[in-house]
Amino acid sequence: MVAVVVIAGLILAFRPKPIPVEVITIKRGTLQETINEEGKTRMHDHFVVEAPVAGRLRRIQLHAGDPVRAGQIIAWIDPAPIEQRQTAVLQARLEAARDAQREADALVGRAQAEHDQAASDLERSRKLFDQGVSSKESFEKATSLAASTTQQLEAAKSRAQSATHQVEEATAALMSQGNGQNLPPTAVQTPVDGRILRLLEQSQRVLAPGAPIIEIGYTPKLEVIAEFLTANAVKIRPGMNAIIDDWGGNTPLRARVRTVEPGAFTKISALGIEEQRVNVVLDFTEGSANLADAYRVEVHVITWDNSNVLTLPSSAVFRLGENWTVFKVVNRVARRTMVKIDHRGDFDMEVVEGLSTGDSVILHPSADVNEGTRVLPRERDNS
Repeated sequence: MVAVVVIAGLILAFRPKPIPVEVITIKRGTLQETINEEGKTRMHDHFVVEAPVAGRLRRIQLHAGDPVRAGQIIAWIDPAPIEQRQTAVLQARLEAARDAQREADALVGRAQAEHDQAASDLERSRKLFDQGVSSKESFEKATSLAASTTQQLEAAKSRAQSATHQVEEATAALMSQGNGQNLPPTAVQTPVDGRILRLLEQSQRVLAPGAPIIEIGYTPKLEVIAEFLTANAVKIRPGMNAIIDDWGGNTPLRARVRTVEPGAFTKISALGIEEQRVNVVLDFTEGSANLADAYRVEVHVITWDNSNVLTLPSSAVFRLGENWTVFKVVNRVARRTMVKIDHRGDFDMEVVEGLSTGDSVILHPSADVNEGTRVLPRERDNS
């Protein structure tokens, strides 16, 4: 009897001690699959104000970042004497500006018609959805289309307004001709409300007609543009939601994909590799905080999400041959378990086979953990 006790004591004394491990309990939760890329903000509408006449530009007192109002005088030009033969040139410029104005007005009419049709389709889709005849997806598509046509209408109206001011500038240029040296100074006005992005000319100097002076951005219409690899861009569609973070604020901003441009381009990466990329343009849906033109941001386009999936931290999964594997803890013993993974988020994965709600798995399993290893689990909260 004493020998049995001694042998049992020796076995217990020399048996390997349990390895401390961090474990997590598998639960159902929300998972988002995203495609991530660095992007930058830009103002949707840029306006370059040009010199309406040839002459000497007086020094501009404004600076980059200053707000301006539509019709505000931002510069003065003392016109140079215009030769008689330039009258025809200015007249042609005025006619071209009027043609551009008519084209812009026509685009406004078309955008208005598309907007009215989209609004009608949205109302019809809402009624069908409320009656249970139409699907939620159809209703969301109609909502997205109505929002898109609203933005297109606003952009068309802005272009028409800009065309009107260009006609006014061309008319003023034609009227500013005189017979002699004492020509009145010509005022340069802003076409829209906005903010000065760049002063292309600030100091006093002689300019030719049409020389760019100031670039103005329409501040309320801020968008995001990101250059995605074409292999990722094919998964992105207009209307998809996106998250904008790493922009300097404490909370992420919401955005929606407006368009994936149809043409790709070649770009050399930092490693010197040629990549095919395509521009994806997004609109903010909840405001753009204190962002301005050309600010760097991180774009996460949500290609799939579900609020009721079995999630597993990526740090618990490893490859064993061609299979995804985890160490499941059963009675404080590590058991190698093969799992089937479907969708993947930034930090979690969706488990479709191999685990159930309530199972405990080891996070960051070390080389000391093998099949049958006794472990001392320490729970990590994954709420």
